[in-house]
Order: sequence, then C-alpha cells, then structure tokens
Amino acid sequence: MNHQSSPTGLPGQSGITESIPVPLPAPPVELYADERGFVWRLVEDGQDGRLFVPEQVNPASCPRMVWAREAELAESVGTLTRLERAA
Repeated sequence: MNHQSSPTGLPGQSGITESIPVPLPAPPVELYADERGFVWRLVEDGQDGRLFVPEQVNPASCPRMVWAREAELAESVGTLTRLERAA
C-alpha cells in the first residue's frame, strides 16, 4: 500500500485514490444428463430442492418461473445423472 501523500492530498492521506475491481471467478457449472441424453444445468440447490435449466440457457436471462424442479424432471424425462468434467 502506498502511504505517501499525493501532491494534492492532505498529509497522512494515502496516495491511492481509486479502487480497481477484481473479477471473481464464476462458480463451477454442474451439468446433469437425463435418460434421453439431454443436458441440464443446475442453477439452484436450495431448501426447496434443486432447480435446473437446459444447458444452453443462460439462467440470468431466463425467467425463474420456467426453471424446472428436479422432481418434475424425474417424472417427465427420467433420473438425472451428474456429468463429470474432463480434466
């Protein structure tokens, strides 16, 4: 940290006047396949169960009312199996 005062700053004031935002890494995406081979993205793992969207859908722009509950998916497309990422 720079503790030297800037030419226009007050004595004892830090010379740093701006903060630089540091992007945080995105959380890892968890993918699941149904029995048909269709891939789903886990978007929320909460108290009310897990919620999914199709893999190619951006959950940030997809209305929450169309997110699918795991129990509903299991009834209509079969059991979901987690896909492991290649190292």
